[in-house]
Amino acid sequence: MKNALLIDLGGTNVRYASFIKNTLSEITKEKIADEEFIPFLTKLLEEEKNEIDYLVIAAAGPNDQRSINLTNRNLLIDSSELKAKLNLKECLLLNDWEAVAQSLSELNQECFLPLKSGAPTSDNTLLIGPGTGLGVTLIIKDQIIPTEFGNTFSPTRSMLEIFDLGDNKIFFSLENILSGPGIEKLYEEKFGRKLSSEKIISSALKGDKDDFFIIENFLKALISIINDLVLSFSCEKVILGGSILNTLKPILMTEKILNYFLSEINPKYSPLIERTQVDLLTEDEPGILGCLAFFKTK
Repeated sequence: MKNALLIDLGGTNVRYASFIKNTLSEITKEKIADEEFIPFLTKLLEEEKNEIDYLVIAAAGPNDQRSINLTNRNLLIDSSELKAKLNLKECLLLNDWEAVAQSLSELNQECFLPLKSGAPTSDNTLLIGPGTGLGVTLIIKDQIIPTEFGNTFSPTRSMLEIFDLGDNKIFFSLENILSGPGIEKLYEEKFGRKLSSEKIISSALKGDKDDFFIIENFLKALISIINDLVLSFSCEKVILGGSILNTLKPILMTEKILNYFLSEINPKYSPLIERTQVDLLTEDEPGILGCLAFFKTK
């Protein structure tokens, strides 16, 4: 019987669980520094008294199946190196939003909040969510395709026009805008004050004018990108995720915001957007569940 340690490594926190004798342990979250990662794994494996023979890691960054060079940490994860150093049978790697896509097989309908009803004629799916960066993964003809779309440059100028910020050089990639750190940069550039994204979101939910301006236009910008991706890849299902969008549910679900799905697109393509179904993934730990689903296929 195969047993695994499942790791979801974010920019700040690491979430982990063990899967031993077909039982998933409680999922735990901790903060760790980059240099603590391998000692942290060693400690977890020792605590399981060598029952673990597989390691599955989801992390933000391009995944070539052999290594992930993290985009939100100064860390390179090499599967062969970890396999040898930790005496494992196998070390499996996933992009963080590839793991979210994998998690769908472990979830039921109660894990999704409908935002926009539709009538999809295909199962092509876009998964997207802002966090420390911007995660984007596609499912095309049942194949999961992780992307680094958040690190592209071309859409940033038109996006900044939404905030009346012009061609601002500090926003050099898409996720410099559509992320938690992006919210903070947008607020500072627009109003000349520094606030955490958590504070901006909290104040926007209470109706503060400046904070609401940033959040409303943040969602408008995100929806314009979603529409572009829906058109580019003929995706008729969209799944939004991440803690930022879940916190913003009261604003995200307003008629004005949801209408951006149609108002921010060329009218001749509106039939595609009209039949596109949009759901919010409300599950707290899709990364770990995605690691588990991926492990079960091995």
